[in-house]
Amino acid sequence: MARTLNVVLSLLFLTLAQTQIFADSLPPLHAQGTNVVDSSGRTVTLQGVNLGGWLVEEMWMQPFVTTPPPGSAFKPIKDHVSLWTTIETRLGTAGRARIQEAFRDAWLNEEDFKRLHEAGFNCVRLPFLAGIVSEPNGLHRLDQAIAWASQNSLYVILDLHGAPGGQSDQGHTGQADVNAFFKNPAYIAQTEAVWTQIARRYKDNPAVAGYDTLNEPTGTPNSDTLYVVQDRLYRAIRAEDTKHLIFIEDGYTGIQWMPFPEPCGWKNVAYSSHYYNFNAKSGTDQQKAVDDYVASIEREQTRRSIPFYVGEFGLEPHGTGATLAGLVRTFQDKHLSSSLWTYKVIWTGGGQSLWSLYSNVHPVTPLDPYRDSEAELIRKCAQLRTERTERNPAVAQAFSAAQLLSDGPQKATSREALKK
Repeated sequence: MARTLNVVLSLLFLTLAQTQIFADSLPPLHAQGTNVVDSSGRTVTLQGVNLGGWLVEEMWMQPFVTTPPPGSAFKPIKDHVSLWTTIETRLGTAGRARIQEAFRDAWLNEEDFKRLHEAGFNCVRLPFLAGIVSEPNGLHRLDQAIAWASQNSLYVILDLHGAPGGQSDQGHTGQADVNAFFKNPAYIAQTEAVWTQIARRYKDNPAVAGYDTLNEPTGTPNSDTLYVVQDRLYRAIRAEDTKHLIFIEDGYTGIQWMPFPEPCGWKNVAYSSHYYNFNAKSGTDQQKAVDDYVASIEREQTRRSIPFYVGEFGLEPHGTGATLAGLVRTFQDKHLSSSLWTYKVIWTGGGQSLWSLYSNVHPVTPLDPYRDSEAELIRKCAQLRTERTERNPAVAQAFSAAQLLSDGPQKATSREALKK
């Protein structure tokens, strides 16, 4: 018995030691002027992808049946809440939990972090909902992702994609058509509590690049209200964690209206905006908008002496592989950190676009929350594993052509993997 216990303890200590080695391989980051730098003062341009769809499901990019059967009492599925409410109503709380675990295990796992490292990326932006702190296995998922990222020399930006009450009316907050966050002080206080818990948990983990306080807070009545709330979230985090970067988004209100950090008392912050141009009618439109956008960031970050991070970007519609490569190269040249939306999409009918690095070329059988049994839903989750998809050559070549991470501290060990 004693020998068995000693073996178990030895294995445990070995595991902890290995975890510490992996964590120590990533130096902590902080803001210095307009750059993100590591502990030796070396500039680190964070170049990554968003891990969309894993903890915050989005119906447009995942193969779910969203229309109820004729005559059904169920409502259309628009988001995370309606998806899992429908499944739980039909199959019970325990069934929902088993299906959700199967879905998450398939959508993202350790092999995906290895792929991203081999592709040459050095960070991931991880969207999550506020409710993850109260899920039975929720924080374990964040722990797991951060550990996998650290083992593969990837920094993690923790992104609060959905605050209590919803910071906009969009489904990617977890529940569409709500938009109550900025109208209810209780929701803001709950969000402070979430960030307090998250910051306390990860304050000593160097693999966490920082905290993105609110994703796309477009539900704000005005920019003044937005930054009053952002200040509250900043202070809640800083009460627990003085080390990590805090990423503050403009919520499409305009980066020129973002406050100067010094008068706010904000330290070690990076400002963040998202780039999409859905009104583009041609590749020329996309290129001109890209040039204007990058110029505006350069102007505003110089005025404020603060790093900027493009937390999401995409060039649909009318983007091309060449346009994407030019944008990524510009981000690198200007030391602008950025993350593509998204790592992968899986559509029922299949197809590829500039939205993601991986997608399914061929059709898949959709997951039907209205009719499928628990066993059927779990079986269909296997279709969602990345090895069942294909890498998009246009996206891969765009990052390869931009010489991804050529000057970063975590240079790819296998950049040529993108060209295979």
